[in-house]
Amino acid sequence: MKYLLPLFFIAGFSVSLTGAEMAVYTGEGTWDDGITAFVQFLEWKEITYEFVSSEEVNTYPLKEYYEAIYFPGGDADYYDSDINLNGIQHIQELVSEGGGYIGMCAGAEFACDKFIWEGFVCDYSLDLFDGTAVGPIDVIAPWPEYAMTSLTMNSGNPINQYEPDTEVILYWGGSAFYPHSGAVIDTVASYDEYNSRNAIINLNYGSGRVLLIGPHPEIEEDDDRDSTDVAQEQDDFGSDWPFLWSSVDWLLGRPITSPNTSITSSSSSETQFSVSPNPFSSTTVIHFNLTCPGSVSIQLFDLSGRMIDQFFYGILQAGDQAVNLDTSSWTVGKYLIHLNTGNSTITQRCVLVR
Repeated sequence: MKYLLPLFFIAGFSVSLTGAEMAVYTGEGTWDDGITAFVQFLEWKEITYEFVSSEEVNTYPLKEYYEAIYFPGGDADYYDSDINLNGIQHIQELVSEGGGYIGMCAGAEFACDKFIWEGFVCDYSLDLFDGTAVGPIDVIAPWPEYAMTSLTMNSGNPINQYEPDTEVILYWGGSAFYPHSGAVIDTVASYDEYNSRNAIINLNYGSGRVLLIGPHPEIEEDDDRDSTDVAQEQDDFGSDWPFLWSSVDWLLGRPITSPNTSITSSSSSETQFSVSPNPFSSTTVIHFNLTCPGSVSIQLFDLSGRMIDQFFYGILQAGDQAVNLDTSSWTVGKYLIHLNTGNSTITQRCVLVR
């Protein structure tokens, strides 16, 4: 498998990447909650992932490490300014040689030839999609407000073979997608409240695949399994993760499946954990439940993917557990805590304050 590579040197740099099925971009301008929620989805689907910064995208040939890359919501102007021509080439090569690109909101806009935001035109370099993204869509929710919006799912698109005719998904400053003359795309979903304009599209780029998503199906509005509190007062009348499940199958070039025939969603029989208090100052407590005895470790990462600290607890018995973390040496900021139980790795977002 191409993502199982040893450490070696490229152009005088020591390669710190280890490789995974999915690279998750965590550079400047990315939306923390969009990263956290999508990572929770990847763990639910059992897709391996690794965080990558703009420096790593610019330095290393991504095609040697990953099958696809995810760019979250945030600010696409930062992505375009921080990723240089080498990085652009690395992303393009990853996709054109059989990989995949999934962009959510700003991540989708970054992949377009042009992006128009409130009348301002941005000409981006990545150009995976020969077309223009236009946002925000005020008739759904003027920026910076958000709202749930109804999408009509294109039943002729193979991604939607397990989907209902309509999905209700969170909209927060996303775009509609307009292909330029001659561009070949397939509509995955269209906005019911915006003249049936393209809300989600997919296309081929060379031998690879591109999926651009205007709204936010990674967010579980009335469910905490995405480890965020975004739009918790809203209701999507179900979950959008089954749609993402089939979408990622398509993106990775695999047979398209439904979670109903593969694995079930989180339940009380699975390991769960929480951080309390959160936000915290000098110390906090990790609460979790083990379904069977196992070796437990905890790793702390910053949002650029750099490991800050790790803790090993040996073999713990099944049942409710609580361990204290001494965070006095950490700097103020947002982090991702990985709980490793031997059978699974679960991620929770945390915030350190003083």
